[in-house]
Amino acid sequence: MNIVFAGTPRFAADHLKLLVDSKHEIKCILTQPDRGSGRGKKVIPSPVKEIGINNGIEILQPYSLKDESIVRSLESLKPDLLLVVAYGLLIPKKVLDIAEKGSINVHASILPRWRGAAPMEYSIYSGDNESGISYMRMTEGLDEGPTLEIHKCKIEKEDDLGTLENKFIELSKKNLLNFLEKFERGGLKETPQENSKATFAPKIDSDFQKIDWNCLSNEIDQKIRSLNPKYGAFTFLGNKRIKIYKSSPAKNTSNLDPGKIEISEDGKLLVGCSQETAIIIDTVQMEGKSAIQSEEFIRGYRSLIEQEDKFSSNVQ
Repeated sequence: MNIVFAGTPRFAADHLKLLVDSKHEIKCILTQPDRGSGRGKKVIPSPVKEIGINNGIEILQPYSLKDESIVRSLESLKPDLLLVVAYGLLIPKKVLDIAEKGSINVHASILPRWRGAAPMEYSIYSGDNESGISYMRMTEGLDEGPTLEIHKCKIEKEDDLGTLENKFIELSKKNLLNFLEKFERGGLKETPQENSKATFAPKIDSDFQKIDWNCLSNEIDQKIRSLNPKYGAFTFLGNKRIKIYKSSPAKNTSNLDPGKIEISEDGKLLVGCSQETAIIIDTVQMEGKSAIQSEEFIRGYRSLIEQEDKFSSNVQ
């Protein structure tokens, strides 16, 4: 098939690699405009754009798909399929209808659970023990279209955003090209979603990233894992913003109050949570610095830890 591919992050790029190496022809790539990243706000191309450049594929980076010139450019390609993977921009009906066979979205959840921008993050945060990839036909509604195939996997207690994303990529390595072959032949049943069972995963913002220590340790650990390594959950030590990337629930044998810090016998940070629970912090990052193990953090900031004595949800 002649395919227009729409995607932006690494998750999308790994799907694009499968198509580049297949019998299908990528007529064009849609990816979000280049943006600054990191402390220096250096402008770098998206992972999807990099693959397009390396393979000589035409790349379009509109700020909006309502631009008539973009619509005309896509129409001129006469694609068989628009394949969307974590693109990040609203796709209007006029664009969804351009491809002869329509538009398919690779969505990172078992629909109708976790429609929206951050399905993997919310699957982990909510303590789901199962998730998967849904290949669905796109409609104007937010992830409301019928599903054509769903491939499931388990979410283990130690999974974080990075490991779950890798599991989903493996699912598509096994199934995406076979799915496209069946789709091209027209042999797939479309199953309408049960809207009454829908849940929603909005875009991750700073409020979501903030740790509330008045929660159970397993809930805080789930939030930390849901944000690692892409974002990092954060808290404050005095007026210093601290990101936490890895942790594990622990026994609160010292009856620590929520947010209260204790240095454990093996030299790690033990933090009190609600209902006499606690977590051990394994990987932590001081603002403006690189992420390090908690033992190194203690050596570098022991005086600050002892002075403040407690993590807080807001600047103190």
